[in-house]
Amino acid sequence: MGVFRRLLGQVRFAGRGIHTGKDAEVAVAPLPPGSRPELEIDGDTAPLELCPISGEGRGTTVFLPYSRLNARTTEHLFAALAALGLWSVRISLKGPEIPAADGCSALFAQTLFDASAPATPEEAAGIRLKAFSPAFPVTIVDGAREAEISLFPQGDLALSYVIQYAERPIGTQMAVFDAAKDDFIACIAGARTFALASEVERLRTAGLARGGSLDNAVVVGERGVQASDGLRFQDEFVRHKLLDLLGDLYLLGSPLNARVTAIKSGHAMHCRLVERLRRLRGVGAIGSRKR
Repeated sequence: MGVFRRLLGQVRFAGRGIHTGKDAEVAVAPLPPGSRPELEIDGDTAPLELCPISGEGRGTTVFLPYSRLNARTTEHLFAALAALGLWSVRISLKGPEIPAADGCSALFAQTLFDASAPATPEEAAGIRLKAFSPAFPVTIVDGAREAEISLFPQGDLALSYVIQYAERPIGTQMAVFDAAKDDFIACIAGARTFALASEVERLRTAGLARGGSLDNAVVVGERGVQASDGLRFQDEFVRHKLLDLLGDLYLLGSPLNARVTAIKSGHAMHCRLVERLRRLRGVGAIGSRKR
């Protein structure tokens, strides 16, 4: 990835979760240089790379090994950590879900940027040594959804995403993000999560989107877009998908050197890719996904 940073002190975020609607607080604290990210929930801690993961339920859930404890909707915070190159951190959650903020990574990214500094050359070199560089391409396919996510080895991280919806103004959109060249805060962090108006009631019946509102999501209906202050980008929808992908790749526990192309993908396929990469690197999640 591009520039690596080091956190100078603990940072806290508080608020309601977008799916549970319950109050929660998450703290991000620095670990010694060279450490890999850790997840702590209610006092129990595990290396992030060893935590079972799931992309079902309109978001990503991370489980502590051999535990009923889990953290829901990790992707927006983790995207900010990945984009800023903050790897030696402990993420501590009190509550069932990462606070929603305004449905994107903007608050997380700017706050963490302000609370961090560029890594020293020695620290950056150590992080690069821990980066995973796959030796061959990897492809995940979901034939029923005509979806695919492919990874190709290269010297840094670059992402491409294509979405296709019948609903206007989404339609077909494509966007790219080069971690070494593009400004995440300016180009990606502000892209908010979205839902179709036709599915909102079904989501809430299923116990999801209970903390969702126009303050933290974009709703697309037959009469157009409902969003606080309108769309932030003409292609905000696909930019948010890039944000989600970057956040899910943080679950690998180290930087990734690859070009990743996702077509009509989602969190479940992102998690399948991470699980495949963990196995290729010789690291697998332990424990089970207990609820």
